[in-house]
Amino acid sequence: MNNKKILLLALPFAGGNSYSFNFLKTLLPGNIHLETLEYPGRGKRSKTTLINQMDVLIDDLLSQYRAIINEVDPGKVVVYGHSIGSVIGLALVHALNRDEDLLKPEMAIFSGHGGPQLTPKRMLSSLPSRELIAYFESIGSLQKEIVNDDELMDYILPILRNDLVLYENYTSVYANKLTIPLAVINGKQDNILQKDIDGWQFETTAQIEFYQMEGHHFFMSQFSAAFSGLIINLLTGSTAKVFSGIYERQA
Repeated sequence: MNNKKILLLALPFAGGNSYSFNFLKTLLPGNIHLETLEYPGRGKRSKTTLINQMDVLIDDLLSQYRAIINEVDPGKVVVYGHSIGSVIGLALVHALNRDEDLLKPEMAIFSGHGGPQLTPKRMLSSLPSRELIAYFESIGSLQKEIVNDDELMDYILPILRNDLVLYENYTSVYANKLTIPLAVINGKQDNILQKDIDGWQFETTAQIEFYQMEGHHFFMSQFSAAFSGLIINLLTGSTAKVFSGIYERQA
């Protein structure tokens, strides 16, 4: 019997860090090990240089992945990315597939973003600070107490701009499709068009499931119990937790 843990490898959104999904840690069972990768220039790595090129970032994330695999020794790996983290997560899965020596993910979960090939990008990185802050407030990424803290905003804004530059300059086109199952989760009140969400079907030859949850762009923290229940079901095949009306599988 394999008693090894499932590694849930998380990729944060723009401005996010290794603490971004900490709310999940108390909600996941002991057989699921959550590890959030840390992009340079923030969180535990605030003294390192920000990276705004995808290939350089992926090399950095691969190094982190190797260390995590050696420490955790999981029986299964699932990659999860939210928003811009979905695009980074997709790039990371492709990179892992190209590396013959690394344990490959068996599944990927993407949320808060449409299929990268179809979803038009909003060029936000060069917006004036006031407009950029207003945008991130509107999607729930920045709270009033943070926005009103000038010192904190002086720290956060360059990180947000950096992540947007990385996202805007990267084209998600790959020679081959993935061959692992995908689960795509989005909030009902998020402003993502259904045709863009459907674009994820072009990223894999395997099964893909679409889910809608109540909530806005950050539905996963807004309805954390329901979200964690869905994650548990996806990772373990369990149907023990069902949150009727909070999330639903789409046909």
